[in-house]
Amino acid sequence: MKLSNKSIRSIKITFNVMFIAIITFELVRETFFSIPEDWLFFLTSDAVENFVFALIAYGLYYYVLKLKDLWKKIGLVSLFIFLLIGLAWLKDFRIHDRIEFEQSFEYFTSFLGQSLLFYLGIYFINRLEYLNRYKKLEKELYRAKEQLLRNQLHPHFLFNAFNSLYSLSLKNHPETSDYILKLSSMMRYLTDETHIKKVPLVKEIDFIKKYIDIEKMRFGKDSSIQLTNVGNINDEELIAPFLLITLVENAFKHGFYTNSKDAFVTINVNIENKELLFTVENSLFKKQHFQESNRKGKGLENLKQRLQLLYPKNSSLKFTNTEETYTAHLKIRLH
Repeated sequence: MKLSNKSIRSIKITFNVMFIAIITFELVRETFFSIPEDWLFFLTSDAVENFVFALIAYGLYYYVLKLKDLWKKIGLVSLFIFLLIGLAWLKDFRIHDRIEFEQSFEYFTSFLGQSLLFYLGIYFINRLEYLNRYKKLEKELYRAKEQLLRNQLHPHFLFNAFNSLYSLSLKNHPETSDYILKLSSMMRYLTDETHIKKVPLVKEIDFIKKYIDIEKMRFGKDSSIQLTNVGNINDEELIAPFLLITLVENAFKHGFYTNSKDAFVTINVNIENKELLFTVENSLFKKQHFQESNRKGKGLENLKQRLQLLYPKNSSLKFTNTEETYTAHLKIRLH
């Protein structure tokens, strides 16, 4: 639960005022009914005991523990203990007409426990802002970790993109300039959008389309690369940025490492009941040495960590493979 500073101040004031008011009311009422007829009964009444417990609790929290002088601390704590011992003796004498060690010690331990209980109540209420601050720090740490993981993807993506650009330049490909233009557009998305917590899903899909266009330039327009959309995707569907591209990159890395005519990558986007089903399938060849254990690189591990942070109970990532295909299945509940 996250509380505002105003709410915390209100809780602290309300607690302390009500607590002191109740203690004071009981003390005044007991004074009215017991004094001057029975001083001993008054001094050993619950009202006086609670007053002493509250006095000790407030004294410890607001004064004693803030002292820098160790001997003053020891002296005041000793005074509080002797005060409780005195109350225990008085109560034992009033009830049994004598003072016995065992009975007095039992009263003393009870008084000490109640004093500590009062202190813990005061401590907890007055430390609410620190608990709230911890929650804020925890949230900031969570954001920083997610941002770090997200930023790690950018160099990884750019490294692959520039490798593709280098490959085109070696072939003096006529569409190299168009490739650079599309890459520039994708880099703008990286810098302008991915610092935002969530972006429209349509923008992520558009980013993937540009990436596919670039890869088609690299492998040829006749290459078997397909992106299919099932279901309506509108601007209201939001997703954490730069999640989906990792699976697409991985498919091209392992499905198009060679210019085989049978190589393919198929990407399917499906929205059902506010749930995104993102499937990426790519070809495998018998000559390849890629197995599932070898494909768990930084990109996939990074993706798994981000899903755990962003959608811990609303996502699943599974991989299936045959001798000829490798498929990634990502499911995310968007709302």
